[in-house]
Amino acid sequence: MVLCSQCGESVLHPRVPFDFPFLQARLRSELGPASGQPEEVASILKNSELDLQDYEAEIDRLETRILFLATLKDRVRDYSNLAKTLLSPIRKLPDELLCQVFDLCCGMNYFSIIDLPVSTAFSFRSAPAMALSSVCFRWRRNALAMPSIWSRISLKWSCSAVDHVPWGDESTFPLYLSLARSLKCPLMIELDFGKDPRLNHTSLHPIIAKFTQQSRRWKQLNLLYPGACILPDLFIGDTSPHFPLLEEVELGEVTASDPEVIFLARTAPNLKRLILNGDSELPHLKSLSAFTQITHMDFNPDLPHLVKFLKANPNLISLAVNEEAGSSSDHTAHPQTCARMEILTVRHDNGVGKSVFPAMHCPTLKSLEPLDKTPLLHAWDSYSLFMAFVRRSSFPLTTLSMKGLSLSDSNLVHVLTHLPTLVNLSIDDLIMLPPRSHITEDFFSIDDLDMLPPHSHITEEFIDSLHASRTSSLRSNLSPIIPRLRSLALSCGCSEFNDTSVVDMVKSRWFPSNLSGLSSETKVSNVFQVDCLREFALTFRRREKVDRAVYAPLERLEKNGMRVVVSWNST
Repeated sequence: MVLCSQCGESVLHPRVPFDFPFLQARLRSELGPASGQPEEVASILKNSELDLQDYEAEIDRLETRILFLATLKDRVRDYSNLAKTLLSPIRKLPDELLCQVFDLCCGMNYFSIIDLPVSTAFSFRSAPAMALSSVCFRWRRNALAMPSIWSRISLKWSCSAVDHVPWGDESTFPLYLSLARSLKCPLMIELDFGKDPRLNHTSLHPIIAKFTQQSRRWKQLNLLYPGACILPDLFIGDTSPHFPLLEEVELGEVTASDPEVIFLARTAPNLKRLILNGDSELPHLKSLSAFTQITHMDFNPDLPHLVKFLKANPNLISLAVNEEAGSSSDHTAHPQTCARMEILTVRHDNGVGKSVFPAMHCPTLKSLEPLDKTPLLHAWDSYSLFMAFVRRSSFPLTTLSMKGLSLSDSNLVHVLTHLPTLVNLSIDDLIMLPPRSHITEDFFSIDDLDMLPPHSHITEEFIDSLHASRTSSLRSNLSPIIPRLRSLALSCGCSEFNDTSVVDMVKSRWFPSNLSGLSSETKVSNVFQVDCLREFALTFRRREKVDRAVYAPLERLEKNGMRVVVSWNST
C-alpha cells in the first residue's frame, strides 16, 4: 500500500483495472477450447483478492477513526456541558444565601427503628441534611457548617426494647451522625413511640438515652403518640431534669389526669408554646396557671377553665381552642380582656354547649380563624355570640380565615361590614353533605336540614357585595366593604356560578399606582376608596370546567402584577 508523500496516509492503488466493457466483450466473443487463458484469469483473481483485502483494511481503519472521532465528540460535549455549569446561577449565589436556602428546604431528618439491632440503612428522602451534604464539595462544606439543619431530628420507635438484643454501633447509625453534626445547636425533637423504649421499665434503651442526655439542648419537642411512654418516663433516675432552652412542646393524646403538663411546669421555665392534642376536656390541669410565660396555647379546656387560664396568663399572644368545649357546663362566662392577644383560632364542634366567644375580649386581635372541626351539615349556632365578640372587641383585624362554617351570604356580608381594617380574607364553604337517608339523630336531626342556607354562602350576591363601586341586594350602602382588602382567597363548592360577576368584582379593586397616574398606594386608596387588590385565588371544587374566555381579563391583570389563580376540578 502506497503512502501519501504529503499527509502520510495510505493511498489505495487498485491492482485490477475496472474495465467492465472489455471483459464483457471477451465473455461474448471468446468461445471454444482455446477461449480461456488460465494464467491470466488466475492473476486477475489473485489481484482482486489482494485489492479486497486492502479495501477491507482501509474500511477497518476508517471505522476505527470514526469511532475515535465519535468518542472525542462525546468528550467534547461532556466537557462543554461541564463548562456551562460554571455559568449556572446557583454558583453565583453567595454561601450566605445558599445556607438560607438550605435552612428553608431542610425539614425534619426522619429515622425509624423497627427492629434490633439497628440497621444503618436509611433514605436520603427522609434525611434532607444528609442528602444536601452528598451533592458536591461546596454543598457538603456549607451543610457541615450549619448545625441547625442537623438538629431537626424525628425518631419513630416501633420495636420492643430488651436487654439481650444488641442495639448496634452508634458510630454507624445515621441518627447519631445527625446528633454529632448538630454540635451545640438547640434541638428540634420529634418522638413517636409505638412501643415502650424502656428496658424492663427500669432504664432507657441506649438510643433513647442518647436523646435525654441532650435534653438541655431541647428547644422544640413533639411527642406524637405517648400511649406507650409519656414524657416523665424518659427521665428514669434523673431526679432533677431541666429544659432551659425548651420553648415549644406538642403532646398527643393528653388526658385529664396526665402528669406531663405538671412535669413541664416544673422543668421548662422558658416554655412559650404549648399544644395539647386530644378531644377530652382538661378541667383538672390546674398547673396551667403556672405557665405565665406562655405566649401560644392550643388546647381543649372547659369554659370555666378557659376563663381562669386567660386570667392567669396575661402574656398570651396566640390561642387555639374549641368553640363548644365543655358542653356539660352551666358556667356563665364574663369577658376576660386579653390585652396582648393577636392570633385566635376557634374550632367549631358538633353538639350543644357553651361558646368560648363570650369569655374573651381581644382589643388587639389581628388574625382570626373560625373553622369547623368536622364540617358536617349543621348550622353555626354561635354566630350571634361571634358577632357580639366582634363588636365588643373592636379589634384592628387584618386577617380572617373561615372554613366549613354554615352561615348565609347575608350573615357573611354582615360580618365583613364590621371589619374595615381587613387586609387578607380567606373563605372556604366546605361542608360534607351525607345523603338524607343516612341522617340520624346521632349526627343531627332532619329539622337541622331546614335551618341551613340552601346554597353556599359564596353566592353571586356575596361576590357583588365585594364590588368596589356597586351596591347589591346584600349591601345597600355605596361605600365599599373591607376597603383595605389586598388578598382574597375563595373555595367554593357550587357546581354553577356567574363567572362574569367574579371578574367584574376583581377588576373593580385593581388600581395599581403605576397605571392610575397616582404617585402612591395611599393616594390610590383616597381616590378610589379601596386599596389595590394584589392577590386573588378562586377554587371551584365541584365544577369540571369554566369558560376560560370569561377569565381572560384576569390573565391580563396577572401580567401587570396581580397574582391570580383560578382552578377547578378537572377530574
